[in-house]
Amino acid sequence: MRRRGVWRRRLGRAAATLAIGGLIGFLVPTITQDLTPKPETQSRTAESPVARQFITAYVADDQSTLDLLGVSAAVKAKSARVKAEYVKVDPPVHLGSWVVGQGLSLHAYSSHVVDNSGADGQLAWRVATQAGRVELIDPPPSVQTP
Repeated sequence: MRRRGVWRRRLGRAAATLAIGGLIGFLVPTITQDLTPKPETQSRTAESPVARQFITAYVADDQSTLDLLGVSAAVKAKSARVKAEYVKVDPPVHLGSWVVGQGLSLHAYSSHVVDNSGADGQLAWRVATQAGRVELIDPPPSVQTP
């Protein structure tokens, strides 16, 4: 009887060891997979010709091109304000484009500017395009540091 108890205990320990080993063999790869960096969820895309046409017309205050693109009056007024506030506005540089949703792409642009007082600065814009329509996304207000 005593011998049967010893073997039962040994078999129980072996089964427990195999169960714990299997559990660890499953958990360790799963946890490491969860903790590894994932690739970008948003895919990059090429620059949209409509977005380029819009940002070029916006910076140059080309009201006729903005009319052809169907831009709102508020965006046209902002374009006129940019032209009035800055003496020199360099051509916008394309920073990148991303597919955000179904048919919606986001384009980032930046431009070097010189204001009326002669101070250098930089402006940034985000342009959203979808099915040939274009929309300007206002940048957040700049932070002034002393």
